[in-house]
Amino acid sequence: MMNTFTHPAHLPAGRLDKVLAANLGLGLRRCRAMIEAGLVLVDGRPVPKGGMVRPGQCVSVSAPEASGLAALPTGVAVVALEGGFAALAKPGGMHTVAGRGEPSLEGCLPGLGLGGWRLLNRLDFLTSGLVLAAAGEREAGLYKDWQDAGRVRKWYLALAHGTVGELVLGGAILDDRRRVVRVTDEEDVPLRRTLIRGIRPVGENTLVLAGILKGRRHQIRAHLARAGHALVGDPVYGAGEAGGLYLHHWRVDMPGFSAALLPGWDFVDPAQAERVRLSFPAP
Repeated sequence: MMNTFTHPAHLPAGRLDKVLAANLGLGLRRCRAMIEAGLVLVDGRPVPKGGMVRPGQCVSVSAPEASGLAALPTGVAVVALEGGFAALAKPGGMHTVAGRGEPSLEGCLPGLGLGGWRLLNRLDFLTSGLVLAAAGEREAGLYKDWQDAGRVRKWYLALAHGTVGELVLGGAILDDRRRVVRVTDEEDVPLRRTLIRGIRPVGENTLVLAGILKGRRHQIRAHLARAGHALVGDPVYGAGEAGGLYLHHWRVDMPGFSAALLPGWDFVDPAQAERVRLSFPAP
């Protein structure tokens, strides 16, 4: 079967292999193989995998993979959509971006009706919850500006070892792209702090709410572990207990857009979590 799509006018020109991957929800390797096999045409002509596709050009694909998109993985969904922004649900145990392994949330964008959109943030493979997406360059630029100004607030629910009250964790994180990031004794800028408040005890552990403005890779996990409260189920900074990592991106608030998605944990009282969230100081 033939699948045809037009590169959106609001997006910049892009490499054919990457444009194809974004629209079909397939991996780059598979898309490049289809291009090299002569199964992909741009405005009716073959184009190399590194050739540029410009806004308004028509891409045609003749391959079994193009006959339809695979069914979305369980738990993947659009939670909120407004003003060129979307909040998507990512289950734990899924990669956020394509190329790190399949399936990925990025590869699900076409199946969600968001072909050509771009992801604005990432969650670790084991972390569940909200991931933001933007329709184009304008929205992505707005998001970056709001983040730099401290106007994007993200709220995570987590289950931490021990008794946890109120913590302000601001140690600068050294991220040299190894498996483990390191928290240093140097204080990071206020935008990179992790604010923690305990919500309720859960056995010998504590359900906590973590608030961040502009996070780094593994920020909440590493900060809490450094403070002596590693997350339950964390195989990198904790003991890696069975049952998965208890870290979930619950809520995001930014100008003109908010979204929330509770985890499926039976010890979370939504009203109680909301009361604690409202008790946080303004940024």
